[in-house]
Amino acid sequence: MSTEEYVINATRKGIAAFGCAAFIATTAACGTAGDLSAGARLQRALDRLGEQKAVTVSVGFDGSEQRIWSALKGSDGFTRADAKMLAGLDVSLSVSAARPLKDLKDDKDVKDAKDDKAEGASVALRVSFGRGADLLEMRSLSDGKTYLRVDVQQFLSLADDLGSAQSKGGMKGFRTFLDAADELPSSYRSVKDALGGKWISVDPAAFQEFSRSMAAAGPAGSPLPDTPELDAGTQERITKALRRALERNAKITDAGTKDGADIVKVTVPAGKTADALADALEPLADKLPEGVSPSDLKDVPDKDVTVDVAVKDGTLSGISLDLDQFDSGDEIHGALPLTVGFAPDAAPVAAPAGATPLDPQDVMGAMMQLMMGGMDE
Repeated sequence: MSTEEYVINATRKGIAAFGCAAFIATTAACGTAGDLSAGARLQRALDRLGEQKAVTVSVGFDGSEQRIWSALKGSDGFTRADAKMLAGLDVSLSVSAARPLKDLKDDKDVKDAKDDKAEGASVALRVSFGRGADLLEMRSLSDGKTYLRVDVQQFLSLADDLGSAQSKGGMKGFRTFLDAADELPSSYRSVKDALGGKWISVDPAAFQEFSRSMAAAGPAGSPLPDTPELDAGTQERITKALRRALERNAKITDAGTKDGADIVKVTVPAGKTADALADALEPLADKLPEGVSPSDLKDVPDKDVTVDVAVKDGTLSGISLDLDQFDSGDEIHGALPLTVGFAPDAAPVAAPAGATPLDPQDVMGAMMQLMMGGMDE
């Protein structure tokens, strides 16, 4: 396994574990409480979080570079550079709206509103690896506008640190492309700003229409490939099945205090819960994506998965999940906590100042000019 494959695989596992932790924590309050006061406290904390109009969720590893290295060294393809990258990883997702966030959930009026988009939610994503400036920032506002900023030079530096010889060769070609972009005419300012790490604004509808036009102009007017998606009804039934499986099997207990917060421990028997979910999903087997079968859940190991939930000042403040619980082999040696922090009443997501509108025609024109320049050379 190459370094890139390992990092991609580890990232996917981390995202899955984050989703698992958040769903368990937000669902288990209705489960079987070993300590009724703990279950009630968790439910109140979740309710108070939903009453906020803005919340920021941050994700990262609770450990130093050395701790991560000790836990993962010996895993195929894992290097010190990977440990340093994961130690500096800081991902945050902010959501804000004009109304309490709980009122946006399953709100048909908001989903279907076209004349009053401001009633929806605005979302911001930020990714950092502890190298000073953020690697990536993206903001999607309730009015439909999207803003993006990428530190391309930092991306190239990370690629050099983590990549194989083959991928570094590809990055060298991209660096040449990037250097040539500096010579583009001023009329391609939006492209130059994008490659220079400045804020740009993107109209998703314009790029979608541009993609359709390019596809229609392709061989035999080939259409864009369809992306298979689960219909809303199937998604709802899957979510309800998972929620029921967790509610019936989760156990909630009081685990004392830490750093001024009450700790509520949520324990779920993974094998038993997976079996219950598999049985519930069996009627939906023909509607699931190709290659996904409810019977696959029958292979989940019969062991407990524990999530620690922190409640501070009556509001959900954090979730901690030890990834070692999901290790079916010997990839992880010791505790490797993934932490999710919640900052209620955060600042509303707003448009950045000075963003340059990115025109899809400019992107195509700049690429053609750079390609022609490369051919001339």
